[in-house]
Amino acid sequence: MTEKRKEALEIPGAEEWAGYQDDFASRETHSFWFGKSLDDVQPYFSDGRSIQRAHELLGMPRSVYQFYILAFAQYVMSDAAIGDSDAASCFLDNLTAREKEDPGSVAQVFAHLEAAIEFVAASQARFDASHDIYGDFPEKAEELRKLIGATHSPQDPEDQMLDPTDDA
Repeated sequence: MTEKRKEALEIPGAEEWAGYQDDFASRETHSFWFGKSLDDVQPYFSDGRSIQRAHELLGMPRSVYQFYILAFAQYVMSDAAIGDSDAASCFLDNLTAREKEDPGSVAQVFAHLEAAIEFVAASQARFDASHDIYGDFPEKAEELRKLIGATHSPQDPEDQMLDPTDDA
């Protein structure tokens, strides 16, 4: 594993969470997420909790968001997410919302998320996500790519996603 990837896997500490005390919702988010690894939070996306997790992610400081969005990516690619239409839709919507709210926050980690984005976009039926309710996942993915200026060009799988078995 390269040093850059190792750094990306470090659990965010107090410095990355700076300022969370100033907001009630941020304090709640911090008390839930702080100190947890990507693997630690996997179970908290299932059983209809992905909407809450997605909301919490949006309020995180940039570097903290960039770490924990990888956990969401791992979840949507796991077998635990089969049939979890809310999670799949929230994942794509969260990325778009965050990039609009904080330009560059998703673009900076897009290479690590691209495999999950493409997987969700190509697997709408796997998530049992009705087009009438959740919209068209490939269109959502394309909107995100346009927003961050990315082109659809698959990269080396080694560079697309951090190793989900590598615990920080």
